[in-house]
Amino acid sequence: MAFTSIVLEINLITTINVLILLYVLRYYYKYFTRKSRIPGPFPLPLIGNLHQIGLNPAQYAKDNHKKYGDMFEVWVGSKRSVILCHPSLLDQVYVTNSQTKFFPRGAIKYVKSNGLAFNDDLTSWKRNRKIVMQSISSHRFLKDFTQLVQSLFNENESYWDKKEYQFDFVEWMKCFMTDIILQTVTNKPSYCLNTYLFGENQDDPIRLEEIKRSFKFTKASGTFFPNMLFQAFVPEIFKNLPGYYHLNKKYKKSSDWLNQFMLEFISKRRNEINNNMQSDGNIGSNLLDNLLTLNTPLDPNYDGSEAPLTDQEVCSTITDVSVNGTETTINMTCYTIWLLAKHPKVTAHFRKEISEILGDDLSRQISYEDLEKFTYLDAILKESVRIYTVVLLSPRVSTQASIVGGNHLEANTTFFVGHDIIHKLPEFWENPDEFIPERFLNNEIAKNAFIPFGGGTRICPGKNISNVLMKTLLILLLRKYDVELVDKVSEKPNFKYSLFSQCIDMKIVVRPRY
Repeated sequence: MAFTSIVLEINLITTINVLILLYVLRYYYKYFTRKSRIPGPFPLPLIGNLHQIGLNPAQYAKDNHKKYGDMFEVWVGSKRSVILCHPSLLDQVYVTNSQTKFFPRGAIKYVKSNGLAFNDDLTSWKRNRKIVMQSISSHRFLKDFTQLVQSLFNENESYWDKKEYQFDFVEWMKCFMTDIILQTVTNKPSYCLNTYLFGENQDDPIRLEEIKRSFKFTKASGTFFPNMLFQAFVPEIFKNLPGYYHLNKKYKKSSDWLNQFMLEFISKRRNEINNNMQSDGNIGSNLLDNLLTLNTPLDPNYDGSEAPLTDQEVCSTITDVSVNGTETTINMTCYTIWLLAKHPKVTAHFRKEISEILGDDLSRQISYEDLEKFTYLDAILKESVRIYTVVLLSPRVSTQASIVGGNHLEANTTFFVGHDIIHKLPEFWENPDEFIPERFLNNEIAKNAFIPFGGGTRICPGKNISNVLMKTLLILLLRKYDVELVDKVSEKPNFKYSLFSQCIDMKIVVRPRY
């Protein structure tokens, strides 16, 4: 019996070793016989280059760009990803035709979404994009949105209106964006910023509960990008291992809560709309109402040919608009404030533009039409996001075989566009690390050399409202207040660098100018 057990154990070990050897041989056969041997780091079986990528793929891409040039490959497990770091390589990937063969975002396919950002179903994506663009890009909406930003700012600025005030601008922006987004999407106040400034001293238990939920929404939204990074680059087999398991559980819990939070809003509003249909028909013009009434008798273009959106479809679209728009705008605004605090001459030029357009009346309301006149502010925002790009790597997957950079690549190849790398190429940007807004004044920028919102068919649909919010907020803040960094020594803001750039904290002092 003992001899038999030893033989069986040896046979089992031998079988395992043979299987491992066969896997390794197959892995490297696939590697060495791949089409178009693009340069890149040598991968290991099972993990590819994951041990080198870690949780900082953008920095890894920058390091490899220096070694291998504008087009190189890395391996995520057994799957090849091609990194594109030059505008000339993007003509196919960022084409505006909706029939492009680079439509899917397969690198983040773990996000089960039928909304916008992560929806790879072209038909439903086009439908959802159309209704979102109709809702958030109309002249009327942008005018109302400009007034909403001013109203919220004016309600909460009294705390620092007559004295010097120190606070974390990142946290302030998170609360400000939560209020703006929830008000815009649901037409209901959230009181997040008011509570951040004045505390939770509320006698109304219902309002207090709404405040707590708003803060939880802010916290859950903040885990969205880290969760995306974790899910995209950590293999499934690792997610049950010590260290990874609890992080995965934390992200899933946050994601599930955010989904349920949105679904409750949607279900409640759908019931209100159904009741209103039988009474006064009081339906709003906000994004949520537009999505809920799409392809229903309340839709002006209703013809009965298509089914209404399900609650989950509405939820995915609302989450895409609110969470994605919130995080990117927060970071872009924070980086701009940091750069302006570091460059007083640029701030002075900006204030001169404010005076020329709005005059010296500090209480004068800003109109949407005013914003279109702020050419120098527009240059400041562009230069800010060029230096501190928020979306560092943007994924696409080819649905057909393609030729990119002279390389023949099979269908289902994953591509990542290195936005931050492209934004620093000396070929297109003189002194690329210097903050020079003037480079965007009356200068023609090369095609695909400036792509902060992505490009092609899937360019960010919320870029207009993001610009309106940032312009309005910066004008309101800097025409009345001086902004000073508490940390005057650091040469860069405190931020994380992964798939996305996230500003972690930024203590500032705000004091009235007059």
